This record gives sequence, C-alpha cells and structure tokens, in this order.
Amino acid sequence: MKMLGKRDDDPNLLNVHDTPLLISISYWNIASSFQYLFQDDLCWRKRRGKSCREECMTMSIKHLLIGCVAAVQILGITETTLAQDSWPSQPVHLVVPYPPGGNTDLIARTVSASLSEILGQPVVVENKAGAGGTVGMGAVAGAAPDGYMLVVGDIATMGINPHVYKNLKYDPATDFDPIIQITSVPLVLGVGPKLGFDDLDSFLKAAKADPELVDYASAGVGTAQHLAFEYFKSLTGIDAVHIPYKGSGPARTALIAGEVGAMIDGTLIPSVLDKSITALAVTSEDRVSVLPDVPTLKEKGVDMVYTSWHGIFAPKGTDPAVIEKLNVAINKILQQPDVIKRFSALNINLVGGSPKDFNDFVAGQSERLGELVKLSDATGQ
Repeated sequence: MKMLGKRDDDPNLLNVHDTPLLISISYWNIASSFQYLFQDDLCWRKRRGKSCREECMTMSIKHLLIGCVAAVQILGITETTLAQDSWPSQPVHLVVPYPPGGNTDLIARTVSASLSEILGQPVVVENKAGAGGTVGMGAVAGAAPDGYMLVVGDIATMGINPHVYKNLKYDPATDFDPIIQITSVPLVLGVGPKLGFDDLDSFLKAAKADPELVDYASAGVGTAQHLAFEYFKSLTGIDAVHIPYKGSGPARTALIAGEVGAMIDGTLIPSVLDKSITALAVTSEDRVSVLPDVPTLKEKGVDMVYTSWHGIFAPKGTDPAVIEKLNVAINKILQQPDVIKRFSALNINLVGGSPKDFNDFVAGQSERLGELVKLSDATGQ
C-alpha cells in the first residue's frame, strides 16, 4: 500500500507535491501546542494537580516539536524547488582552461550550444588558458558556487596537475563538484616520416636494437601525452628521448615535418587519415571505428589501456539541485544523434552518467596518474 506523503522511488523521502500536507501537519501541531499550554493553565488553576500540569506540558512540547519538524521539511522542499525553477536566471559561463581550437574547446562549444537551448539562457564559452590549464581551473575554484561559472576539466587539470605542480592554486578533490563525464578519448601511437615504420612490431624491434633511434613529442612535461609514452616505454622496454612542445598542435606539426619521430596523442587521426603520419596502434580497450585496421596495443601484446577524458565541474558548494539539473540536461545532449556523429568522427567516445559516477572515476584516475607521474619523473614543477 502506498504511504501518504512518500515518494514511490524512496519511501523515506517526502514528495514535493506533499507540501500542502506538511503545511497542515505543521499548522495543526503548532496550534495544538498552544492549546495544551492554555489547557494546562486552566487545569492548574482548577485542580492544582501536578499530574495534569505535567501531562499538558508534555503534550504541548510533543506537538510543538512535530510542528517544527514539518516546518523545516517545508522549507527544505521549497528551497530545492525554487533552486530548480529559478536557475538559471542569467547567462552561464563555461570556462575552457586552454586556448581555442583543441579538443577541450570543441567539446565545450558543442555542449554549450545545445545546453543554451535546454536551459533557456546563453551558455558562454570563455578560454582562460595558461600554466597547463591551472589558470582557468583556479579561476573557477575561487568563483561563487551559484551555478553560473563552470569549467571543462580533463585528465591533465584534474588528474595529472595535482601530482606535477608543487604550488597548485586549486585542489581537484576539495574545490570542485563533479557534474558529468563527457568523453573518453583513445590515443593513437603514430610515427612520422623521420622513422617511417608501418607496423608496431618493426618499430619495437628497431627501437630495442638502437636505444638512440626514437625520440617522441608531447604537449609538454607532465602532460597526458608525456605520461602515455613513458608508460609505453616501461611496458615495452624501449628507450626514447622526450621532446616537449607547447601544446598538441606544435607537437603534431613537428611530427609531420620529421623533426621528431613518434607521438602518442588523441588528435592524430586527421593526420593518419590524410597519410601525413602512420598509426601503429591505439591505446583503447577496443579498436576505434575511424581506424578499423589499426590494432590496439593489447592485441600486439602490450598490456596498456590509456585514454584521455573530459568532464564538467562546478565550484565546491554548488546547490545539488543545480548540479542535478545540469547533469540531466547534458546527458540528453550526449544522446543527440548529431552530437554522437560529430564526436565519433573525431574518435571521441561520449560517456555521460551521474555526478557520483564521475566523482568515483576522477578519484580512481588521480591515484593511477600519480603513479605515472612518478614513473615519468615529471614532479616538482
């Protein structure tokens, strides 16, 4: 039998629609408490009986407490309802902690366009680049937790940076509330014309025979690309010299130009498709649809699965109702056919899920990435 004033999905929680019932309970009990106080006065004057006085006072306190509890529940339900209904009442700012043009920027602009339509307010993308993404992340960490300033965090800013930078201006574990994971991005092990290998086996054989043969590019010291290649080195036993660049774009350009021999990155697919570079393997669990003939590292006997990722965060203390509203809206966006098609063409897998799912994922990633930072000797910046 359904209990009055309870939600079907959780019998311990009151339904927003039961607010009139709560108001009645609160009013009746508070009124009754005063009734017993006056009744107590009459009893005391009439009978001078201690038992009557004690009984009336007990009943008065009991009804007053019940009324106050109901009133608190009314306030809680009303506050949550108002937060859901009134937010947003002004434009929402979505910070990208990198320059325009990269995957993070593309993800933010794709999501913001649809999110603006759902929320009925503009979602404005702001690029706040600098210091490996720490400038933008720090700006949002210090923002008011009102739901009007969000940030696209990724494997570097939320997973790697805390283990690389000694004086990081934010703490991923305590300064942000996770909203939703957007992507999981397999990386590609690619070689340019400097090396010219066509398959992983010949690449590994040559690298082991000549420890000075291979050098590799990354987007910088302590970046996801840097950690990925060092992880690859540790599993295969090869040696390779790290050549850091200022971003994936310059690193990819150097690879294509033959300035550097190899690279592991998630932005190499267009260059693979136009044959500027050769893909030797992908770092995902399964092959990727846009490169069906390229094997995974695991298929080639290298037990390595390593993907980049992105998600949206709010400053710590943001109203849970606002976070839930954003989570529901973005989950819908990630199911839109045009969004799926656009990201699939770029080798970007869409994820979604609950805030708790994302929180647990980030916590696990931080521990693993901390170990890889030590392996790559990228600490102490």
